[in-house]
Amino acid sequence: MPVGASCLMLVIAVLVANVLKHVLAGLVKLTVSAARPRKDYSLQPSVSILLPCYNEGKTVYDTVESISRSNYPNHKFEIIAIDDYSTDDSYQWFLKSQEDFTNIRIRVSRNPQNQGKARTVCNALKQSEAEIVLSIDSDCIFHPEAIRELVACFVDPKIGAVGGAVGVRNVNDNIVTAIQTFVYYTNFRLMKVLENWTRSVICISGCMFAVRRDLFLNLEPKVRGRRWLGIEVNDGEDRFLTHQILLAGYGTVLNSSAQCWTTVPNTLPGLFKQQIRWQRSGVRDFLLTLQTLPQHVWTQHPNTIYNLVIPTLAAMSSVVVMLILMFPYSFFLFSVAPGLFLLYGAGAATFDALVRKHNPEQAVTSPLRLAAFAVWIVAGRLIEIIAMLTLDSRDWGTRAKAVALQESAQEESPSQALELDVATAAGD
Repeated sequence: MPVGASCLMLVIAVLVANVLKHVLAGLVKLTVSAARPRKDYSLQPSVSILLPCYNEGKTVYDTVESISRSNYPNHKFEIIAIDDYSTDDSYQWFLKSQEDFTNIRIRVSRNPQNQGKARTVCNALKQSEAEIVLSIDSDCIFHPEAIRELVACFVDPKIGAVGGAVGVRNVNDNIVTAIQTFVYYTNFRLMKVLENWTRSVICISGCMFAVRRDLFLNLEPKVRGRRWLGIEVNDGEDRFLTHQILLAGYGTVLNSSAQCWTTVPNTLPGLFKQQIRWQRSGVRDFLLTLQTLPQHVWTQHPNTIYNLVIPTLAAMSSVVVMLILMFPYSFFLFSVAPGLFLLYGAGAATFDALVRKHNPEQAVTSPLRLAAFAVWIVAGRLIEIIAMLTLDSRDWGTRAKAVALQESAQEESPSQALELDVATAAGD
């Protein structure tokens, strides 16, 4: 069989497998109660919400405001907010939220220099004395029941970390945000079902990551000390921490009733930066799995190993396949394209029906636009290549480069930094 035809068959096989996985996940969600985490709403442990921030401006104020409305005893939770030496007014908005939302405890501080999200989260962890810590993103809006839903899952002592369902705030900005809404919805409410079934969610989103504090403290040196080829790694702490929790013998689950909403990139450059960061995290995690494969084989559920290895391996292999098909077998790509658009057109129609019934705030005004997601299959392979070539990156992903931030920090006057530190102490 010619090389081009073999590659085409491989592409079709992957697509069929993907469709079958979606169907199986749907059937499991509807028929298997074990795919849903066990919960006890009488459980009310103390909670520290770790809120790292860099250059989010007023958005951090909105995030704190949403948390202040939580249906959870105010004396049982606090917010530990740390600004990672932002170059905008994010720190001032933290201080304002501390002044305005006096019904909850808010501790505000600022890193003396930019350290990246992972280390900022670790800094916040060191200030916590709660039973559960909840690490979040600085642009998330929380549902009032989110904290209550997350902590209810810790009734099972074997569960180390719990995630929630992340939705999109700016659904209908344009086709870029509409496609991401489709991806978020299917990933959090469908594709995680099979991982939930075996209590082995391989990546709990950093938007909403609840973990036992004692467990996180034990793993914190590994998170803070991550390096790639001798260079500090600042991104992908959510996936790395989830993986370490699984290796420590704990289960990880997602509770789709715990909801928050995040603002997604609405431009192609912004989306590419985000996706490159996520792909880097996946590739590093894949290589870590291969490096410690014997440990995984004897301690992890087969479904865990499958999800840690096969999806990334398939994505990396597809890079080679796409290059082979591109020249001189480009006609094969065009023969597959109509099928892809039909496939994702059908997926868009199903998505639209489910969303309008269960989560109307996630409804896309023109759902047929989601068929354009088929284009992302090709774009995703290009991103995979870039990610593999930039594994030593140290940026915040959709924010400015950390190295540039260090230079900016050094240009600030010492008196300004001292003034901010004094204000922080006063805020505490």
